[in-house]
Amino acid sequence: MTTYKPAKNAQEQIEYLKTNKKITFNSIHEQQARDILFKYNYINVITPYKHHFSKFDKDGNEVKIDGKHIYERDVEFSEYFNLFKNERLQYPIIIKNILGYELRFKSIMAYRILTSTEINDENKLVAYLESVRLRIPMNSDYSNSRLEHMNNHIKQLEKSISGYADIYCFFDRMSLGVSLTIFSGLDQGLQKQLLKDFKSLGMNFGVKNINDFIDKVFTLVAIRNCVMHCNSLEILVRYYNPATHKLRKNRNKKKYAKMINELSIEKQYAQI
Repeated sequence: MTTYKPAKNAQEQIEYLKTNKKITFNSIHEQQARDILFKYNYINVITPYKHHFSKFDKDGNEVKIDGKHIYERDVEFSEYFNLFKNERLQYPIIIKNILGYELRFKSIMAYRILTSTEINDENKLVAYLESVRLRIPMNSDYSNSRLEHMNNHIKQLEKSISGYADIYCFFDRMSLGVSLTIFSGLDQGLQKQLLKDFKSLGMNFGVKNINDFIDKVFTLVAIRNCVMHCNSLEILVRYYNPATHKLRKNRNKKKYAKMINELSIEKQYAQI
């Protein structure tokens, strides 16, 4: 059974930071720091940025003694808080870009599907979703866990069909992640048409290959979910699985950092 560290109140967190992280409180005094930790939480203000100040060995691994990071200099609390603020100040433009992207992606895909098929009843919709589900592994070389996740998307869609009065609402209510699952299982001719549509709107991220495009949107979906849940992008970039502290490989980190940088500049597709 996993045991958890006991929770610390704001003052206890201050004392812990002074003792274990070599954090000082000059430009931001302790009372201000307590208020910041209360409003924004230690896991948002401190946890994502520890690696900026902790010691690393020559191979780039964080040095720990008895499970604790090593800090070689005093660090102002304001240094952590500035990293937190600078990251969160990017969120409004990132969200605006993602919402603009999501609106167009879902709308155009639904249009192309519904105007190129004859899905006029629930049975035909189920059959269409099944064809999508079966085509996904043929279109890709995804891991078994990702294929299972995408299969679950399709199964949930099939279960939900009877709850919709019309097919237009059915497609409109899909999340971006589920919409990407549908895109991944479309026939290649329709995928190419959609990629052409998205390119005309500056939404193809400069790629021409379908699987490269899917990977770009998959990355965007992860960023979307991160910012919409007010989680840290720094954590998203560094960790493949934050829950288990499994780090990403450097190539993967660069991919996420590049997409975040791209989404931090307002896009034409974000305009109405």
